[in-house]
Amino acid sequence: MRNSILFFAILGFALCAQNPLFLNETYTSGLVNIQKSSDIFYWLFESRSNPSTDPLVIWLTGGPGCSSELALFTENGPFTVNDNLTLDSNPNAWNNNANLVFVDQPVGTGFSNAGKGELVKNEEEVGEDFYQFLLGFLEQNPQYIGRPLFVTGESYAGHYIPAIGAELVKQSNPKINLQGLAIGNGWVDPEVQQPSYGQYAYENKLISAFQYFTVVKPALAVCSQLIGIDAPLFLSNPFCNLGYQTIVGYGQTPKFNVYDIRKPCIGSLCYNMTNVDNFLARNDVKAALGVSGRTWQECSNTVYAALSHDEIVNLAQKVAYVLESGVKVLVYSGDQDFQCNYLGGIAWTNAMEWTQQEAFQNAEFQSYNVNGQSAGEIKGAGNFQFLRVYQAGHMVPMDQPIVALHMLNSFISS
Repeated sequence: MRNSILFFAILGFALCAQNPLFLNETYTSGLVNIQKSSDIFYWLFESRSNPSTDPLVIWLTGGPGCSSELALFTENGPFTVNDNLTLDSNPNAWNNNANLVFVDQPVGTGFSNAGKGELVKNEEEVGEDFYQFLLGFLEQNPQYIGRPLFVTGESYAGHYIPAIGAELVKQSNPKINLQGLAIGNGWVDPEVQQPSYGQYAYENKLISAFQYFTVVKPALAVCSQLIGIDAPLFLSNPFCNLGYQTIVGYGQTPKFNVYDIRKPCIGSLCYNMTNVDNFLARNDVKAALGVSGRTWQECSNTVYAALSHDEIVNLAQKVAYVLESGVKVLVYSGDQDFQCNYLGGIAWTNAMEWTQQEAFQNAEFQSYNVNGQSAGEIKGAGNFQFLRVYQAGHMVPMDQPIVALHMLNSFISS
């Protein structure tokens, strides 16, 4: 009975709709079955420009276990939520020139369901599940078969995106036209990125020189070395935690907003997401999305726990594999973020071994201009680029929406 209900629901999801509730943006939402009893939720917004020809851009929020609707309503989606739970249009939404899909993955994230024993435990499973999701998505939305595809996201998506990109390259399915990956403030190579916590904190005066040289730097050096030899977590975690917590403090709330050092930390995610929580709890909203009876949550602790051993895995070689296939990759990083800071981003992109590693290392940063103003600095080699975005935190589209949209449009049209 459940399967037949889902079948008829999916038929409805595949039909694009407009709803005053969602400011008459043309959208589709749906569920794609994964494994035995799990599914993945998506919310697609058609391009505001040329939906029949514009590329398909997928967005993945990190966590692990955090819903992509967080970005939809606070970063690059077509609207934001007001205090009275109405919506305002976002003029810098990423569906201005692209068909934009927000995906709640892995299973168990956001509106997605995880069957018993079906939570993913590593990035190979993330990639395999996402490939199955994409096949189901294209079945429900066949107009996107063969359309240029770009997979984007931030934070722990620095693990997801390389794994997904590598799986799509490996599968080489003619229905899937992967053209590029874009990773924002991503957690990709922990061995290389861990020491950057100390360097960034010291350079930005978040800790004293005494704290840096006597505690933080040596602790994170040992942390990095242990990660590099695949030491068990019970050995590496004490050193990693000592270095990190000396910087941010030992309380439940960090001493500063780890996602934007210019701001205070408010709430569990350091940002007040109450309006998003309340909007997605409304029965009329859930009915319009086809997820009545489900409960949305910002981030899932069970998904996070299932991936507990995945955090220290290096995904840089997956990025290299994708690059060698000819797919282009953009790594961008807001420079006010501590959590996945740009110094670590520069470090892991320089350390990644691939055929143009030396050319990338030797490339000089150039000014990245938007509307005649320097908005950052960029360097690259071949089909690989690193962009530092000035005056942006962990969520670049939130802090620099015009720059972020310019960045996306340049990436998908070049």
